Amino acid sequence: MLPLTFPLLVLLSALSYVRAAASNVFVGCVLATELPLFAVQPQRLLNGGLCNQRCYANGYTYSYFISGLVAGGSNCYCDNEGSYLAASAYVLPAGGVLGSDTGCLPILQATATDLRTTFTFSNCVGTLTGVTVNLVDGTILGGALVDSPGACFDRCKGNLAAYFIPIVPSVTSILPSYGCVCDPSGEGSGLLCGVGAFYKYNHDASASGQARRRLQEAMNVDTPRRKSFCPGQMEACNVPGVSDAWECVDSTSDLESCGGCTHGDYTEQGFNSTSTGIDCTAIPGVRLGGSTCTNGRCEIFSCKRKWTLIDGQCVRL
Repeated sequence: MLPLTFPLLVLLSALSYVRAAASNVFVGCVLATELPLFAVQPQRLLNGGLCNQRCYANGYTYSYFISGLVAGGSNCYCDNEGSYLAASAYVLPAGGVLGSDTGCLPILQATATDLRTTFTFSNCVGTLTGVTVNLVDGTILGGALVDSPGACFDRCKGNLAAYFIPIVPSVTSILPSYGCVCDPSGEGSGLLCGVGAFYKYNHDASASGQARRRLQEAMNVDTPRRKSFCPGQMEACNVPGVSDAWECVDSTSDLESCGGCTHGDYTEQGFNSTSTGIDCTAIPGVRLGGSTCTNGRCEIFSCKRKWTLIDGQCVRL
């Protein structure tokens, strides 16, 4: 049996490696000094490919690899969702030196890689149409806040494009804080990756179609459980400022939670801060009482002074 078994094992091993290498997607250059503080499975390996393979085989979502270490010390680390590093660890890549968005400085920086997403990295851009980021307050208008690049990929899994941006509200921030936008209507010019830049990722049509089917299947299973806290078609939404509490909302007509929960859904797992709806009263330029929620969509009919209504939006004069 050995002549048959051995080639089969070799083939399976090769297929396993291909699977591990198939989804290696660049998600940024990060400070190497941050890794020993939170990442796991430290080890010294010959190259980034082996680091990716090792982390994937051990069930991790991310790998970090530091190139150029000539002496002792670990250069490969692994990580998972829920413990991904803070946005303050993101730094400008060595693109100005190496001419590449994905080139990280040896020794000082580590290449962060998502091992499981179906998106592919494109480039970094400075702005997105209809999206406003406040780096001081750590907020994003026109997108959502998530705790990692992978969380953004999950949020946009049914879309053709995903953009995340590392947001650092203050120099003392240690909590992960990333903005996430799916399929914006337009983008600005290219920019070196790092804090304050949008990292752009694409889905091909087939991957997006498969992702949409998986998303719909997951929603079909999750929606009855999520809404079981409330009667009928109402949704359980978090109450801002109150832990472990929810209110039942009709998101098809609720002015402050239109289309979903503005402060996140309340689930069996508890608090989830990701916004799924819009507060129609908080849209810039809208006059008090100048909007309504119809079939889960904000409709604006009156704007503040020095604003005008154009194509259903308030635009500053």
